[in-house]
Amino acid sequence: MDTTSTATVKFTREEIEVILNSLKLILNTDLPIDEDFLKPYYVLKLDLEEIRKSLVDGEQQVNNV
Repeated sequence: MDTTSTATVKFTREEIEVILNSLKLILNTDLPIDEDFLKPYYVLKLDLEEIRKSLVDGEQQVNNV
């Protein structure tokens, strides 16, 4: 049985940028780590990039009204 717990967390766009920059640093550093270990970090990076895009799009809609 595979269960996944979730939580609602609030971040500002700037905080998301900091987390993304940290993830990029980790993922671009040549570390002797198994690729399977890094998979969740790649998924998190993609998820945060989508969230950032949604925030930016929302900000642009508000500012263009």
